Amino acid sequence: MAMIRIGDLRIDRVEELCGAFVGPDEFLDGIPRAVLARDPAWLARHGMDMASGNLVTSIHSWIVRTRHHNILIDTCYGNHKDRGEGHLGTNLQTDWLDRLAVQGLRPEDIHFVMCTHLHADHVGWNTRLIDGRWVPTFPNARYIFARKEYEHWHPEMGAATFFGEGPAFIDSVLPCVEAGLAAIVEDGYTVDDQLTVEAAPGHTPGTCVIRAHSQGKGGLFVGDCMHSPLQVACPDVNSLACEDPAQARATRRRLLGDCAEHGHLLLPAHFPPPFAGHVKAAGDAFEYFPLG
Repeated sequence: MAMIRIGDLRIDRVEELCGAFVGPDEFLDGIPRAVLARDPAWLARHGMDMASGNLVTSIHSWIVRTRHHNILIDTCYGNHKDRGEGHLGTNLQTDWLDRLAVQGLRPEDIHFVMCTHLHADHVGWNTRLIDGRWVPTFPNARYIFARKEYEHWHPEMGAATFFGEGPAFIDSVLPCVEAGLAAIVEDGYTVDDQLTVEAAPGHTPGTCVIRAHSQGKGGLFVGDCMHSPLQVACPDVNSLACEDPAQARATRRRLLGDCAEHGHLLLPAHFPPPFAGHVKAAGDAFEYFPLG
């Protein structure tokens, strides 16, 4: 993917994994049969691998470079993490750090790490295993965690929801807090007056989007508010990982409407190549136009 510009912001992507991992019925709750029977070219443009019938899913981070800072948005699964038998993120050995270096950045060059939410595939590279201990990967960064999301997963605050994603909180979030590198922030927190944390609940209670704005241009880093371009065409279809289905639908429609009305670039965490695009209103739904 070529570098993206939003005003004077430079945006690049660091991929961890990309493939046709899961079928639409296995992950999208109630995707209509009529949608899956549409023209193959349309389905392929919306992320379907026609050979396998599965959704093409990317797991990647976004890098945003302002005039002053290098900002990393979401940090994938990470290496050496135990996420349970059969989990895609268990005991990975990827070259994600080398791919970061291809973008001209060392871990020491990252100034902020912003996590849209705290699921395992968004916090993993926050830490790495050194001499048997989980230590922050980005020693000069401020790790930005939304307060509601942080408290939702913290075992002493949100114990009812701790199991499942709890291990990721323990090995990929708490070490950053204990090292004094974390900021637990409220809705509206900004970096360089160009990236703003904005509440977007539904997928998890504390999910946020990162709103980019520069020189009259805008973009939305939407994390998992939508996983597939099929959810642009079918905005009421949730992933099975959404904790509050009704809120997730309302949030998704709000974000897509915002992009359609104002021309903001849509930058999700898991869309397939080319990974980002524009949105237009189409009756009661929306139409997705991938970059390129």
